[in-house]
Amino acid sequence: MGLREVWQFVKGQELQRCPNCDESIDSDAINIKEGVALCPKCGLLSRLSELNYSRRSIQEILSQPPVGCSIQPVGLGVIATASLRSLSGFLGYAGFALFWNGILSVFVLIAIAGLYANLIGPLPAWFPAPELEQGKPEMNGQPMGLGMTLFLCVFLIPFVTVGVGMTLGAIINLVGKVEVVIDERDSWVATGVWFFKWKRRFDPRKVHAITYGTSAWQSDGATNRVIELAADRTIRFGSMLQSDRMEWLKAVLHELLLRGDRERNTSNLPHLTWIAQDG
Repeated sequence: MGLREVWQFVKGQELQRCPNCDESIDSDAINIKEGVALCPKCGLLSRLSELNYSRRSIQEILSQPPVGCSIQPVGLGVIATASLRSLSGFLGYAGFALFWNGILSVFVLIAIAGLYANLIGPLPAWFPAPELEQGKPEMNGQPMGLGMTLFLCVFLIPFVTVGVGMTLGAIINLVGKVEVVIDERDSWVATGVWFFKWKRRFDPRKVHAITYGTSAWQSDGATNRVIELAADRTIRFGSMLQSDRMEWLKAVLHELLLRGDRERNTSNLPHLTWIAQDG
């Protein structure tokens, strides 16, 4: 996250907190030019991207999980889940998908009719294709040949891709989730729904920072915040999460992966003893 973006996010607000002791840091203790902040309690000098930005302490955040967020111990590991459910997001994607796919379906039916008529035989009378002539759909007043049909199929590929993407977006905003699996043998971050998940693996023993970053794409002219997990590779995720769920998930991962049992702000989280032993 750039210094200018950080300052715009916290300017005039008591939101910044020390990543070590969770003490709030006044704006007077922030050096924008150098990009660092000094904690008045523990004396830690932190980069601005490392600060926690919240009016609530980590202990308060963890004690009140948002709706759709949960932690499930599994063997010696744990699964942290944050829902992507958003009514406004679902309605937006669903409305656009219905409009787009409704218009697109007419051209898809014509393409299917052309393939059937040229490769199999005359179309049945009940097939819902407009302007049939000799069992074939018409294009520019003439029956569609195989060449024109294949051209239409290729032409429709990007439009169908957009329609499928909008449909998946609606489903994700309804039942999607971000899932972080921390296990001794295999750990990953997965975003999506059912079998449609983007899964990225990382080594939990090599995690050295969990901060906020910015996504590569913009929404309404502004960059979106993401969680950055820096380990053997840097993983950015959670751009579709609501702010309270993102805040909770970041706090959970910070406590599980970067703090020992004695340093934690809460005792309600599972103990990953194998990380402490290896660290």
